Amino acid sequence: MDLEVLVNQHYQELNENDLQIISYVMKHKNKCQTMPIVELAKKTLTSKSSIVRLAKKLGFSGFSEFKYSLKNGSEQLQINEEQVSFSSMQSVDSQATLKLFNQTDLSPILKEIHAAKRIFCYGTGWGQRDVLSDFRRNFVPLEKFFILLSAQRELQMAAASTITEDDLLIVLSLSGDIQEVKDEMNMLKLKGIPILSITNLRNNNLASMATHNLYFQTTPIVLNGEDIFSFLSLFQVTDSLFRAYLDYYQQNKIERQEH
Repeated sequence: MDLEVLVNQHYQELNENDLQIISYVMKHKNKCQTMPIVELAKKTLTSKSSIVRLAKKLGFSGFSEFKYSLKNGSEQLQINEEQVSFSSMQSVDSQATLKLFNQTDLSPILKEIHAAKRIFCYGTGWGQRDVLSDFRRNFVPLEKFFILLSAQRELQMAAASTITEDDLLIVLSLSGDIQEVKDEMNMLKLKGIPILSITNLRNNNLASMATHNLYFQTTPIVLNGEDIFSFLSLFQVTDSLFRAYLDYYQQNKIERQEH
C-alpha cells in the first residue's frame, strides 16, 4: 500500500519524531529505498529504534519490509516523472486510481452509507461539487437522497446543529487542504460524526481527520505556469463507489428476501 495512504490511516498514532522521519522519506524516496537504517537515523536526527517503531506503527514487520514497500510503490511515481505525453497521463491516472480503490477495504464505507439516516456532501470547489451532484443523482433510484452543501456557510450551519452521529458526511477535495473549514471539521470529529474523505493521494489534513478515506490520482498539466487538473479521476472513484454500493445493496436485498 502507498506510504501516503498508510500515513493518513495511522496519523493520530504518529508523534513528532515519526513525522520528521516520514517528511524526509517522502522527499527522498529513491534514496531511502537502499539507505541503511543507521544512515536514515542520522539524516533524520533520530535513532534506529525510532525508525523501527515507526515502521511497525505503519503496519510493517520492520525496517526491511518498510524499505521494500518504498521500492515497490516508487514504480508509479517514476512513470509519472518520465511522462511526456499528456494523452497517456489520463491512462496512468486512471490505472492508479483503480489500484487505490481496489486496495481499500470498502466494507465499513458501504455499511456506513447503507445505515446513514442522511448523507451530507461537501465539495471544496465548484468542480468537486459537480462530481458530488452526479454522485448524488445515481442514488435517487435507491431512495437515498443526498443533501449537497453548496457553500462553506452551509457546512458551518450543518456542523453546528444539523448533522448527527446517525448521518454521514462525504467531503471531496483535490488537495485535502481544508484550512477554510478546519474548525467545522474538528467540531464534527469531536462529535463523532462519520466522515468519508475523497482526496488526491497526499498526506493531507482532511484524510487524517476523516473516519474513512478514498483516494484518486490526478496529475496536473502545467500550462503557462498554471496547474490544470482533470476531474476524470474524481468521477471515476465516485462511480466506482456507487457501483460497489449497488452490489452491496442487491446482496442485502437478496438476503432479506431469503429470510
